[in-house]
Formats: sequence, C-alpha cells, structure tokens
Amino acid sequence: MNANVKSVVAAAALAVCVGLSGCQIFLPLIALVELAFPKDNVPAQFKLPKGKRVLVFPDDMHSPVAYPPIKRALAEKIAKVLMEKKAIAYAVPYDDLVDLQHAEPNFNRLAVSTVGSKLGADLVIVVSIDDFRLKDSPEGTLWRGRFAGKVRVVDVKEGRLWPDESAGRPVSANEPVSDNSSETYGTVLSQQLAEKLGTEVAGLFHDRMVSRHRPKDEIDWDE
Repeated sequence: MNANVKSVVAAAALAVCVGLSGCQIFLPLIALVELAFPKDNVPAQFKLPKGKRVLVFPDDMHSPVAYPPIKRALAEKIAKVLMEKKAIAYAVPYDDLVDLQHAEPNFNRLAVSTVGSKLGADLVIVVSIDDFRLKDSPEGTLWRGRFAGKVRVVDVKEGRLWPDESAGRPVSANEPVSDNSSETYGTVLSQQLAEKLGTEVAGLFHDRMVSRHRPKDEIDWDE
C-alpha cells in the first residue's frame, strides 16, 4: 500500500477517534484497518515433523549465484522464521554447511541425505536456486531484482518427504524496478530478496496471514 493511501487511512482513523469515545472507538477502527489492509489466512503446505534437527540447504549447483552471501542470508532467514514460529526445534548453523563444503572435495557429488547426515540433521530443507539476478542484463542501468527456486524436504533416512513433484515446490521473490545510483544498492537489493524469499519458503511450513494485495506470482499455492 503506497504512502498516499496510508495517509488517507491515518486521517480517517483520526476522524473516527475524534468523533467517538470509550469502547465505541475500537470497533470502527478494527473495521477500518481490516478494510484498508485485508489479509487471507494461508495454511502451511507441509507440517514439519516435531523435534527434528533441520538443515536449510540453499543449493545453487545447477545455477550458481554471482553473490554467494545471498545463500547465507536466505538460509538464516528461513531458519530464523521457522524457529520463531516454533515450526522446528533446532536449525543446523549455516557455518557448519560452509565448513563441510570446504572440507569435502567431492561435496557437489554428495546426496542431500548424506550432507544432512554428516551435519547431524534429521531433515533437510533444500532450496534449489533457479534464478538470481539484480538486473535484466549486466549492462542494464535499471535494477530489477528476482530470486527464485524450488523447495523440497528430505529425511536423511527415509528420503523425500515433500512435495510429490520431483523438482520441488516453486517459490519466488521480486523487487520493483529502481534506478538507484548508490554503489551499495546491489548489496541492499540482494538482502531484500533474501529476506523476501526466506519468508516465502518458511511460510510453506507454518500458517500465516498474507496481504490480499500481494503480487500473485509470489504465492500461488493451489489458489
């Protein structure tokens, strides 16, 4: 919702407050907020088994990203949200994954279940990165961020748990076009994309309220 609309909502809320008193204020305000910021209840697409040690594994083997720190930002955002929502009890630190990548010469040949097992995880949330870009082309002058991939959950002993589709559940995050000229904007945009995609991935595993005005391509789970 843009600033102009928010200003209108704020002015209307103030008018309601001035015109009413006591408990009469709250019902109109609640109705006004719900009208201005409508949300839908989106249920979890998959409930992770309780009490498991979980590794979040951003895999860019088939589509290497040009800015590796975004993988850490993505993994840590997913783990943070899932811990806050109590969807998982323990997340394997991302540094442990990095250490294994450096220590294991044949890391890219390891099965996901093997990676998880080596790090003491019971489950692995794999985000196979398909697309990460900050501009439409390297020569472009406009920023247009996109971060996309597919998600699947693997039990290190039993194999794939979710989803049934072999490639995984598609997720994506986009940022609007910007002509920002700051030398550090690429880093800022990368962090924004990681935060947004991390929230979308974590949202697959917990119930949440989502703005009805969200971009359609950011969450379309069987809607």
